[in-house]
Amino acid sequence: MAELNAHGIAVEVPPTWEGRIFVRPQVGEVATQEYEGRPAPPGEQTYPLLHLASVPLPADVGDYGSAVVETLTATDIFIVLKEFSPASVTTKMFARRGMPLPLDPAEFSPSSLQRTLPGQAGVQVFYNDRGRAYCLYVVIGSHARRDELARQASAVLAGVSVEPR
Repeated sequence: MAELNAHGIAVEVPPTWEGRIFVRPQVGEVATQEYEGRPAPPGEQTYPLLHLASVPLPADVGDYGSAVVETLTATDIFIVLKEFSPASVTTKMFARRGMPLPLDPAEFSPSSLQRTLPGQAGVQVFYNDRGRAYCLYVVIGSHARRDELARQASAVLAGVSVEPR
């Protein structure tokens, strides 16, 4: 397994998976690291973003997976861990403490997807951990295989650690 570590987030990336941790540059900002994707919309504050996928990650993936979820087959998984403003930690939306592991297969639903694609399902959970606010968004290629895919996604997410803000 390869380890990614950046912006206070670390993860073990399984063999054959791809991952990246980055902060999307703001409009007009020059990225300090090689970054091929689009900048954030004008005026948006940017925070760390983790993408993990069992399929190749295109250079210009949207925060919630546009350009990659369309490539998922029935056995594939796409994971997003998106950080939000430190002020969000104390809001009701992020009240849940700690990453919700293991993922509950019953919570995966086609209606949870940012964009509905045939056969796919997703889950989205907002939580806080170590003074940091996160949205965890997981897309699986097959709702019918949600038990197996939720276990696999949970195993990958168990390898994520975050440093305190």
